[in-house]
Amino acid sequence: MSDEDTLTCEPGIGTAEEEEETQVDEQVDDEDEEERTILLKPPDEQEQIAEEILDLEEAVPQLREDYKIIDRLGTGTFSSVYKAIDLWYHTKWYNYPWHNRHPPGSSARYQSEPRPKGSKAFVAIKRIYVTSGPDRIRNEISIMDDCRGCRHVSQLVTVFRHYDQIVVVMPYHKNDDFRDYYRDLPLEGIKSYLRCLFRALRDVHSRGVIHRDIKPANFLFDPRTGVGTLCDFGLACRMTEGGQKLGACLHTCASPEHPHGRVFTSSEYNRQVVRKAQKDAREKSRLPTERVGYPEKDIRPHSKANRAGTRGFRAPEVLFKCGLQSGAIDVWSAGIIFLFFLTRKFPLFQSNDDVEALMELSTIIGKKGMERTATLHSRTFSTNVPSIPAEGMAWSQFVEKLNPNLMIPRKESSHFHPHCKFSETTLVEPPLSSSPFSSHSSSMVEPAKSSYRVRERSSSPTIASEETHKAEMALALDLLEKMLNPDATRRIQPRNALNHPFVSEEAEGICDDDTFPHAFGGGVCGDLHYYDDDTGDACVQLPQEDGSIQVKRVLSGEGLAIGNSPCELHSHLHFPC
Repeated sequence: MSDEDTLTCEPGIGTAEEEEETQVDEQVDDEDEEERTILLKPPDEQEQIAEEILDLEEAVPQLREDYKIIDRLGTGTFSSVYKAIDLWYHTKWYNYPWHNRHPPGSSARYQSEPRPKGSKAFVAIKRIYVTSGPDRIRNEISIMDDCRGCRHVSQLVTVFRHYDQIVVVMPYHKNDDFRDYYRDLPLEGIKSYLRCLFRALRDVHSRGVIHRDIKPANFLFDPRTGVGTLCDFGLACRMTEGGQKLGACLHTCASPEHPHGRVFTSSEYNRQVVRKAQKDAREKSRLPTERVGYPEKDIRPHSKANRAGTRGFRAPEVLFKCGLQSGAIDVWSAGIIFLFFLTRKFPLFQSNDDVEALMELSTIIGKKGMERTATLHSRTFSTNVPSIPAEGMAWSQFVEKLNPNLMIPRKESSHFHPHCKFSETTLVEPPLSSSPFSSHSSSMVEPAKSSYRVRERSSSPTIASEETHKAEMALALDLLEKMLNPDATRRIQPRNALNHPFVSEEAEGICDDDTFPHAFGGGVCGDLHYYDDDTGDACVQLPQEDGSIQVKRVLSGEGLAIGNSPCELHSHLHFPC
């Protein structure tokens, strides 16, 4: 530490040297543990993984030069993911674009923290199977490239291609299986989960991207640190721009003013046609069973819409084949995850097709609610199933029906989340404008040291008072209602969700807008950013002292303004607030 650095310790914390030695020892232990995870698996599985790793290294020879693959993290329909050690992180690579520059006050600061010198840098290597189409692969990589700098989003480090073999390299994020903690995660842990997820969605949606497959398996959450990371953009897509012809919805597409679209006014659509369709649907619902449904050989033109996603997590507008889908479908899926936490049941919806999924939702939303939702997307909903209620129920009623003990405070587990187990370290670092990274060097340089203080939190499990717990649950249920609003245009937006009393950190003086990373071209210095008309490259104008303008091409992840602060390339300039 330099002479200017200071360390403030409260009684019982220990000296700076002892703290540093403890952190180094813990880091070494964690690294050794991470490197040996394959040994925890059955011998047969170890042998299978070793064969897969050998096959991957033979298929993509350059991997052997730069990475040591040590385990398999998971496998799916279109890809497999492996854990590896980056052999050249400290010496060969320029890491700034994917580390970015999240400020100390940001919950995504961990993304910008460089690995300490001499430590092992773990990465996740995703092998995309050759069965995936070229357009699908190109789309996934392009979207990940655009999402560099997004908070709590798995960053694109690099991509390898060898003939028909493609691998994507991302940072490794330690996480637990959702089934191991969703029933026991303390309330503060659930809040941290939602904050991380909402921040990821806010940043991704601001770049015009819909993830389309929000589910626990695609959100890597470590319940001991309260840190979550959104991954797997294999089904992600760009938001629809413009209108549609067949089966036009009665709402607009997403826009900066209306991120989830806007319902048309009565003058913007033919009300008589809509009312007639609603009337016909209601009359059809009163017909005998054999006359309700749809023709076996339906000759009507099919409505085409993106239906990608996982069953049980698809929003009503996806099930109704809405052609103007927005980020609201991701918020719905996040609401389903929140439902698991509150009901303490997972999974909940397991329909075999879209019709069954609509029927499942109608038992909660009710027939009239489903009819209104269908009308919004120029569809009709008809059913004569007697168990489908006309009015439905609120989501809060549904939760309390599945979890009668919801309002009873319970002892929080000290096994999960830092609020219950670990001490908290508060960092006080240099101003946001000073970047710890070189703008032109081929490697990451050591960040400037900073003063810090350590604040200990109680590690004893506690039980909230009944009054406090009920107040918290009332806020939680209110947020759930807003996340699972069947009307996509009125569903809560991620930015507003972060300001909701249940997850808001306003009392701690934390405003999400202050750490929000604008998309390239946004923020206070956005006028000095542009894309080259000929090459499409991202460029930044750098005013010189003599009045001239220097143009610099930047990589994805560079030149992003944070909150009201300019990007790292314009940090020396003054911009009006």
